[in-house]
Amino acid sequence: MSDDRFISFFRMTRESFNTLARILEADSIFKNNSHNRQGSIVVQLATTLYFLGSFGISTVRGAAQLGIAEGTTSLHRNRCIMALVRLMPRFVRWPVPGSSQYRMMRLDIESRNGFPGCVGFLDGTDITLQYSPSYFGKPYFNRRKKYALSIQVICDEDRQFTYISSGYPGLVSDATMFCQSRFFQNPSQFFFSVQRSIFWLIKPIVLQEDG
Repeated sequence: MSDDRFISFFRMTRESFNTLARILEADSIFKNNSHNRQGSIVVQLATTLYFLGSFGISTVRGAAQLGIAEGTTSLHRNRCIMALVRLMPRFVRWPVPGSSQYRMMRLDIESRNGFPGCVGFLDGTDITLQYSPSYFGKPYFNRRKKYALSIQVICDEDRQFTYISSGYPGLVSDATMFCQSRFFQNPSQFFFSVQRSIFWLIKPIVLQEDG
């Protein structure tokens, strides 16, 4: 399989895929004492990424394309998703206020972008759903006329996530999500000096290309 085709199937490069597989392999969920051995972590991760990256694909169709049983695809997905959720705190971490990492992040953003005291960039996005949820689906219908979940993230200068707020229906506004987040309600957990904390709200500017 070519590199371009690999990315189209699994939404990441081979190098990133192999790195993630090695990290996930240590999770206990991929080890059992059953006589029925699990598939390799490579197969389980490939199955998961294929389904997550295929908009609206059914379990039946996906299993046929991957050459595995329908029930097996569900087991693979569930294991990998649980392992990924447990892995998140290891990689998505807010630096301890006042620590050297916190100060370096602030100085790095200031030197590159000119924002004094800035410790991150916040934005919201939608995770589109193929269908309306079975219960209370209306709140998930967003302004783009699609059913979706809303999330907000904060990243550092290198575009590495340091904070994620998720689980809101697509109809919920960015302002509401922000005001309901721990980041807003408990600033002392995130800022070295709460009294001097300022939230900059900047409207993005889209530059039109000539022609």
